[in-house]
Order: sequence, then structure tokens, then C-alpha cells
Amino acid sequence: MAKLFSDTVINEVLDRSNIIDIVGGYVPLKRAGRNHKACCPFHPEKTASFIVSADKQIFHCFGCGAGGNALTFIMQYEKVNFREALEMLAQRSGIPLPEPEKTDFQRSKEDNSKKLYSLYEKAGTFYHSNLLNSPEGKTARAYLQKRGISKETARHFKLGYCLPGWETLIQDLKSKKEPLSIIESSGLVVSKDGGGYYDRFRNRIIFPICDIKERVVGFGARVMDDSLPKYINSPETPIYTKGKNLFGLNLARDFIRTLDQAIVVEGYLDMIVPFECGIKNIVASLGTALTADQIKLIKRFTSNIVMLYDSDLAGEMATLRALELLIKEDMNVRIALLPKGDDPDSFARKHGKDEFLNMISRAKPIFDYKFELLLSKYQANTSTGKDKIVKEILPTVKKFKNQTMRAECLKRIAEELWLNEGALFKDLEAAKEEYEDTGSDEQDFTSTAVGHYRLKEIPVTERMLVKLMLEELHIVDKLKNMIDPSDFVEEKLRKIVKFIFDFFGQGGVECKPNILMNYIDDEEAITLISELSALEIHDCPDKEKLIEDCVKRLKRDKVHYLRQEIYKEIQTAQSSGDDEALTRLMRQLDTLNKEYNSLDKQRSMVNG
Repeated sequence: MAKLFSDTVINEVLDRSNIIDIVGGYVPLKRAGRNHKACCPFHPEKTASFIVSADKQIFHCFGCGAGGNALTFIMQYEKVNFREALEMLAQRSGIPLPEPEKTDFQRSKEDNSKKLYSLYEKAGTFYHSNLLNSPEGKTARAYLQKRGISKETARHFKLGYCLPGWETLIQDLKSKKEPLSIIESSGLVVSKDGGGYYDRFRNRIIFPICDIKERVVGFGARVMDDSLPKYINSPETPIYTKGKNLFGLNLARDFIRTLDQAIVVEGYLDMIVPFECGIKNIVASLGTALTADQIKLIKRFTSNIVMLYDSDLAGEMATLRALELLIKEDMNVRIALLPKGDDPDSFARKHGKDEFLNMISRAKPIFDYKFELLLSKYQANTSTGKDKIVKEILPTVKKFKNQTMRAECLKRIAEELWLNEGALFKDLEAAKEEYEDTGSDEQDFTSTAVGHYRLKEIPVTERMLVKLMLEELHIVDKLKNMIDPSDFVEEKLRKIVKFIFDFFGQGGVECKPNILMNYIDDEEAITLISELSALEIHDCPDKEKLIEDCVKRLKRDKVHYLRQEIYKEIQTAQSSGDDEALTRLMRQLDTLNKEYNSLDKQRSMVNG
């Protein structure tokens, strides 16, 4: 895809933007040697671990891992996209930005999106006016009042009402000269079998769904009686994807950031009623389970989540499906338990803000919630029940990065189930770190604890080589003839190395870390670059020897990693009795062993 602005423009803005001045405008910086330090603005901390380098024009936090250049900082702090961050930096630097470069496809897509945003805004205004002013909206107003929603809250959330007629919205939009082609693609109308269209929503309360920029992107519509379906929602469109939005985030985000906590509920009213009661750091997931995109959206404002789904079976299953994703994103998650028969909406109306907050304060950590749920689900006094509990809880325990937490979890499992703690440790090693089969579509999680992470030397070697390439640009051409990106086991480093090689192969010479970040569309890779750039290493008198040694270690360790993978395949072949595969794998292992021994001998001679 073509870039919105040329590389020349982007680099000029970065060159004219001193990252010390940019970050210092948001965070009080103190000089620390060649760098500046501060407490990180992206996570709570008492000891400063946030580094800003004037030399390298990058920032990095050794506490939470955030890092990047001046553009990245503005994007993360202001919660804006690349183009908006560039415009802000350009304005501060007094650089006029040209019209961005766009393909015909980009222009057409952007134009279509603008028309949809405008159409949804007009539809939202129409629905909102119906609720507040129309005679037909009297029933809807009474319904909202009965549900504890004041007129002020209805205005705040821009709630609406769709009239009972079949074409009231269509006629209103046509009167505003909206093109039929845009109305057709909006999802607000449904085509008739015999031709023509009718309104998708009729005689329902309307809940506008806004994105983080306050733009209406979709609607939820609820009946006011017991008829089914209870809810009808907007279909996905070019501007709306259900799993990438959170209801109420546009109103709650500042409270979430200030309180450093997000309460996640399921439905519209489950969010609105507590919000009206004074619980402002609350959002709704627009479905039965959080998606990875929704979690990342919350993570922009906090890493602390309290899940508050209904206490019925569906709510419990939705919570369990979200747990694995939340752990994967390294979120601090607790689960609040509602009394049986209550939902967040009814509980807030009956008990008010203080009791609601008391319930939140009693929220349980992930492990406690899941383990207690399994204890109630299976008979823990039988061998079969113990086996089921262990099989379902260990994959969750294995996802915790904190080893102390893992040990505490295993101790509790052993005590509750009368099992040997040492045997549980062995079971944990054998447990697969993947999603449980709870009906989730997210079944493709692969463990990050792969074999090469247990070989501590490999990341050191790989990271050292990449750091040298970032700081000693003249060695890149030399290394291109000595190593290949495939020699790197770490996927993100492999991607960075490949890009550096390709960049130089195309004649690029300005490969400074803060420039390189603009070309890599991968947040984790950008974080790695900032971390490596921020690390201080002692001066090495003989860098040629250091590079040669690192290359030999890199190739040796790659072979070692391949041997580990072959060992696993051999064990599988032995268990399944596949003699043909076993013979083939043993030959491969023999070849790898010889190669490893040769490389190890070469490295020993160099170090000797």
C-alpha cells in the first residue's frame, strides 16, 4: 500500500523534532548521563525506568517495554494514528505538510468512509430526535425512565428511537439528498425480495456505537417488550467491525486512564446504568467475549481489567474464553462475581455506586476464578474429576510469565486436590500452552515458550548482532555475506534483520533506529529496536573479533535449536511406532550433530 506521505517528508519532520523537547512537553525529564530519565507515562512506577536518548532520538521504558521515536511517542500518548501524530509534530516544527500521496483505491476508500460516517451521524441525529421530541417516542421515553436512565443520560449517550414505520429513516435520508448507493452499503436498510428497501430498525430503542474519535460507526437496537430477537445490531461495514469496537469507550477512556482500570461488561444497558450511577471507567464488549482487538484497545489506556459478566453459564463461559486472550496480552485481570439472578444493570439500580464499587474491590484473580469454577464443575474427590481439573487449569497457569505466581498456583492445586506438588511441576512442563476448547474461535495460539527461549545464549547472540547493525551501519554489508535472516531463531529479530538487509540492498544509507521504525509495521519489532538502541554496552576494542564470534555462535545455536526440534519429532515417532520417520529423523540428527560439533570446535578455537 502506498504511504500517505513521502519518506522525505517524514524524515524531515523527525529531523526537525527533538525528542527531548517533545517528550519533555508531557513528562518532566531529568538528565542521567548522556540520556534523560523519567517515570514512565505509560504505566505506574515509582522508580524511573523510562529513558529518552537525544543521541539516538528514541525512547524506551525498561519497565513496560514501550518504545519508539518521537512519532511513536505522540501516537501512544495522545492515542492518535500515524498521520495525526505526523501532523502534530509538523505543526510544532513549522513544517507545512503536502497533500498525502494516495492511490486511486485509497482515495475511493477514504471517500466512501467519509460518506458513511456522515450518513451514520445523520441517522443518529434522526433517531435521537425521535426519542426526545416525537409523539411516538413517548413509549420509548417511558421505557428508559423505567430502566433508570434519565433524560440527561439519554442525551449524553445520544440514545435514540426508531419509529414503527417501514421507511421512515430511508425517507429522511433521501430528503437530505443522501445517495442511494451509500444508503444501500450502510447496513441501515434491508433489500426487499421484490425490489426496494425497508428500514433495518423499527420500533426499538437505539444505542449509537461510537469509535474513539466520537464518530458514530454502528447501532444496536433493543425491543421494549419480551419479543424476539431482543437485540438487532448493525452489520459490519467498511467503518464498523464488531470485534474492534467497545461500547462507551469514547466516554469512559479518560476515566479508565485516570483510575488505571477498566470494568468490562457485556451489554449496552449493563454499561449505561452503572455509568449513570457514577461508575465511569466501564465499557461493554458488544458480544459474549472480548476479542484480541478489543483487549489491545483497552490496553492503550490501562493494563488492569475487571471482568463483570452475568453469573449464568453463558456469562461464565464468555469470561473463560476471554481469560486466555487477556493472559496472552499480559493484562492484570480480575473477575467480579454478581449475585445469582443479577446483571450489572440491575445490580447498579438496586444497590448504587458504593455497593457496586465494593463488589469490584472483591474481584478475584484469574486463577482463583477459574480454579473455583472447575472445582464446582467436577468432582474433586474422584480421580476422574482431579484429572479434568488439572488438565483444564494447567494451560492457564503456564501462561503466567511470573514464576512465583506459577509456583503459588501449583501449591494451591496440590493442597486442594491432595496431589504431589513435584508431580504437578512435571505436568506443567508437559502441558500445552493453548486455548481450551470452550467454544472460542481463538484456537490457533502457539506457545511463546519455544525451545530456543530456554537456550539463554541465543537471544544474547542475536540481539548483540542486531544492536551492532543498528549502531555500526558500515558492518551491514559485511554481515550480509556472512549470515542470513533465517539464521535467527527469534522471529521479530529475523524480521528486523531481513528489513535492514533489504533496505541496504535498495541503496538505503540512513538506517538510524528512529528512522527504521517508520518502515516496520510491527509494534513488537519496534519495541525491540528501541530496547536494543537504549541498552548501553561496554566499548569493545576489537569489534571485528566480536562480530566474527557472534556469527559463529549464531550459526552454532541455530543448529542446536534445530537439534532440539528433531529430538521432539523423534520422541513422537517413537511413541507412534513410525519406523520410517524415525530412520529419516535419526539421519537428520546425525548430520546436525556433525555440523554442531564442527561449529562448536571452530568457536572454541576462536575463543582459545
